[in-house]
Amino acid sequence: MANEDRLRGLLGLCQRAGKMQSGADQVMNAIRSGKCLLALVDQAAAQNTVKKVTDACIYYHVPHAFVPAGLLGEATGRDGRMTAAVLDPGFAEKIRELAE
Repeated sequence: MANEDRLRGLLGLCQRAGKMQSGADQVMNAIRSGKCLLALVDQAAAQNTVKKVTDACIYYHVPHAFVPAGLLGEATGRDGRMTAAVLDPGFAEKIRELAE
């Protein structure tokens, strides 16, 4: 559980620093434009959303990770968020480590 708490704190910090975009449309735009360094998908996301984001990540060679259900919305202060794009290399590396 400590790992999940660290991930929640890091996601919140990333959001407050302005280094994260959330929401399906913004995430897809970040992936396509090359700004996204790590795509995050909530484990409770709809299958269509998961497929759309993972397919885009594979096509554009962007790493992606799954986070525990409800964590993205809770950490960012925006309930119901199922996808996020991390735009900073330092945040992306650390979040990816904690998400695995």
